[in-house]
Amino acid sequence: MEIREGTKRIENGTKQAIIEFVFANYVIYVFQGTLSQFDILIKYKKDKKRIRTPKHIHWVVDILMKMQGNETLTKQYLEAIQNCWNTCVPLTNNDFDTLKALIEDGEEEIDIEQYFDLNAFGEYDVEFLYVLMELLAVQEKTNRVDAYMFGKIIEELLETDRDIFKIISTAGFGGRRG
Repeated sequence: MEIREGTKRIENGTKQAIIEFVFANYVIYVFQGTLSQFDILIKYKKDKKRIRTPKHIHWVVDILMKMQGNETLTKQYLEAIQNCWNTCVPLTNNDFDTLKALIEDGEEEIDIEQYFDLNAFGEYDVEFLYVLMELLAVQEKTNRVDAYMFGKIIEELLETDRDIFKIISTAGFGGRRG
């Protein structure tokens, strides 16, 4: 992954990305959000396709595919992500250096390389998923101290007798954003 200063512009060129995370086939863009002072707006794009706003359902489907391929390793990965959720705090700044440190420190803490075997399953690689999920988690906590949806979805995915319909329903809930 390459981390670079934001260059992508949206909203007719009026909003420029703060930071960009560049992967083999994807780029994650982080913009200033509108819900609070340190809100972030996350977008991503695959190759030459259109830029889109990530939804919980996107990563949930990918995690379910990874579980079909290697449930044990996927659960270990989810437990690491759950720990990130439990310890993540609202942003007190959303500048380039803060967001870069958030991701780099987190990847080192969870030792992302140990999960690379999961890249054989699903659409997204685990590093892309980690960055996306870390950003979604901190975005949720920055805007609502009592946020719970991200954590609830992970709990449901980790259940031994998980209910796929309940998971999909929870992940698909919510209004549109940006």
